[in-house]
Amino acid sequence: MPIKRTEALQPLSRQHHNGLLFCLLLQKGIKKNADPEVMRDFIQDFWYKDLQHHFQLEELYLVPFKNRYHQFVEPLQQMVNEHYELKSLINEIVLNPTNKSIDELRKKLDDHVRFEERQLFPLIEEAISPQELQTIGKILENENDANCMNYSIKFWE
Repeated sequence: MPIKRTEALQPLSRQHHNGLLFCLLLQKGIKKNADPEVMRDFIQDFWYKDLQHHFQLEELYLVPFKNRYHQFVEPLQQMVNEHYELKSLINEIVLNPTNKSIDELRKKLDDHVRFEERQLFPLIEEAISPQELQTIGKILENENDANCMNYSIKFWE
């Protein structure tokens, strides 16, 4: 059952949904033995059009909470560490795309999104003030939540 997210965090959650869809498409591509170079291009497209900006938003607007709320220090550090790991893995795939590394990216991104949705976001919704949530909501309200299925090469079909 989908989690009902507070309105302020819904733009990030919609982007998370697209991230999970991205993972599913990679999984289908791997099962169909799609060309790793084609999947690499899809990964780069997703990185530049979606994921890079999403990580920047989270780091810019969520990480500062660890300075005001002690309970955010560890989960926000985990988020930043995972962002770094995912960026590094994408860089490796750009240089040498293999089904193994692509599947590793898929698994790590899926786990990362689920961590944020199931642990980090509920903590934020519970701990920060309604005014702070409203401020975040105003900042994020016009964020894009493009669909990665619009990619021109449907390697997953």
